[in-house]
Amino acid sequence: AGQANYAAANALLDGLASYRRGRGLPATVINWGHLGEVGYLARRQQLGERLERQGVLSFSVRQATECLEFILQNRLVQASVLRMDWSRWRGLGLTHRVSPRFAHLIQTGAASGDAAEAMSAEQLSELPQPQRIEAILDMLRAKASSLLGVSATRLGADSSLLEMGLDSLMAVELRNWLERKLGVNLPVSGLMRSTPMQAIAETVSSLLVPSAATAAGSSPPPSNSTDPTASADSVDNLGALDALAGMSDADVNQLLNKLLKEESGH
Repeated sequence: AGQANYAAANALLDGLASYRRGRGLPATVINWGHLGEVGYLARRQQLGERLERQGVLSFSVRQATECLEFILQNRLVQASVLRMDWSRWRGLGLTHRVSPRFAHLIQTGAASGDAAEAMSAEQLSELPQPQRIEAILDMLRAKASSLLGVSATRLGADSSLLEMGLDSLMAVELRNWLERKLGVNLPVSGLMRSTPMQAIAETVSSLLVPSAATAAGSSPPPSNSTDPTASADSVDNLGALDALAGMSDADVNQLLNKLLKEESGH
């Protein structure tokens, strides 16, 4: 939804070029990809890095100029200039599965963790606590691998998603996926800290089966628990984090920078 204005404007230009050409008038529209040296993406390094992780690679001004020359010489109505790594591209990025629309472009096998991914909330809740936490950790690892564009083998139990490159938009997507998949409402703030994946899995497990600790006769966790949802931030920050999906890019970047400074103690 945050890109709807761009999509509408670009669609208008695409249609205008075709309309003019259909009437014998000059027009060419170019759908530029990730131009890396100048422009919007060059000024926003984090966004550029996210695109790179997803397989949308940057190209130079010289390469862009060469493509422009080719397009104009061949009098194309519309052309896209992209540099892609299709093995890292994951469709729309909404799930760890490859979009059927782009499946024919992917040469590698299916993502790891499919068995754990197939488990429902009900099936997980029936597992003993240690096995349940391990299964949730496998699910988190598979999903995070897709979001970050890294091998799942690099995501150990002690890995911090934030330090591995998780940004605010990815955190919102991961939170929404957890809610959709397991019915667990984990605040975005719980993902935007330097918290090990093991601790996140334990928190998800406790939210999935909240009575497990009581049934086992365990005492509540101490106040200094590594629970990633235990907030050191203000209530205002938590509310803003959970509303990220409706915020502008500028507001998201401002909030993220503020939280990162608080996390580092600066």
